[in-house]
Amino acid sequence: MNFDKVVKHIIFWGLFLLLWSVHDLNYHKDILANLKTNVFTFIPYTILVYLNLYVLMPKFLLKKKIINYVLILILAITIITIVTSYYLSFYFKYVNIYLPTSDFFASIPGKIAIVTEVILSLGLSMTLFLTDEWYRKDQSVKEIEQKQLETELNLLKNQINPHFLFNSLNSIYIMLDKNLKSGKKMLLQFSEILSHQLYEANKKSIELEHEFENLTNYIDIEKVRHEDLVTVKYSFPDHQKNFRISPMLLLPLVENAFKHGQSSKGYRIHIESTIEYNNTLSFKVENTVSNESVKKPYIENKGIGLANVKRRLELIYPNRHLFNIERNNSMFIVHLKIQLNENEMFNS
Repeated sequence: MNFDKVVKHIIFWGLFLLLWSVHDLNYHKDILANLKTNVFTFIPYTILVYLNLYVLMPKFLLKKKIINYVLILILAITIITIVTSYYLSFYFKYVNIYLPTSDFFASIPGKIAIVTEVILSLGLSMTLFLTDEWYRKDQSVKEIEQKQLETELNLLKNQINPHFLFNSLNSIYIMLDKNLKSGKKMLLQFSEILSHQLYEANKKSIELEHEFENLTNYIDIEKVRHEDLVTVKYSFPDHQKNFRISPMLLLPLVENAFKHGQSSKGYRIHIESTIEYNNTLSFKVENTVSNESVKKPYIENKGIGLANVKRRLELIYPNRHLFNIERNNSMFIVHLKIQLNENEMFNS
């Protein structure tokens, strides 16, 4: 039994003793004498309470051996009642020299009074014990659920497209031959993307400005990779250092536009982000739809990245976001709104 449990048990018996001694003022007006008497009275009760809590309940009740538990508990109550009856009769006759009380506890009404006190102490102790057990188990379940959510979130955050990594390295290699200065710039941007993935993605939240910087690096590399085929326009709000967001949440939306908008005839991507009223982040990505994508079912075109984003939003921003996906014959539009609260604005 750890220290906290010992303290709880001491408080329980202290309060129980005090309340019962106050109750006995109806029969004896000396509170100190009542306390002294009840200390001796409660010794058999205490034995039965701990026998019940740490032997009978775990061995029978909690294993659903109800009949065995009830029969053994009745037997234990009977034994304790008889023992306490003689115990108190002896105490008041030879120690406290109070003969009427000694005769009372030796009688049938006295034994009924003892049974009442025994059952009350058992019922109260069991209620507190089971409440404490339920609370501890509930906390354990919540901790397990929290760990599972954190694991799921980490898996979702770390799903950057591996094809992007390999293709980017290949593009950087080619660019270093064509234009050393541009190749070095791409290599630096690629390094910053990897750094963001390694050091920022495991945090609960990062500065919104850093997330936009990562998006800018990603977009610039993709623009070089796709050269003249893609036209990209994007705008991110400036000076948003106070706002924070879950890392790697916006990248899949941009990645999806490059992946599903690709066309040999060229395609367009427009990305716009603003901070609206009530600290709401609006992030909108539009891309033209290629002929190949038009032929595919709508749900397939969402991509696994968007499904991951949706799940993360449900876990991190429940009831605080809107995630809308639209598609027509020429455009695919993803619009995300997140209401940032005080935690996302100021805490790390």
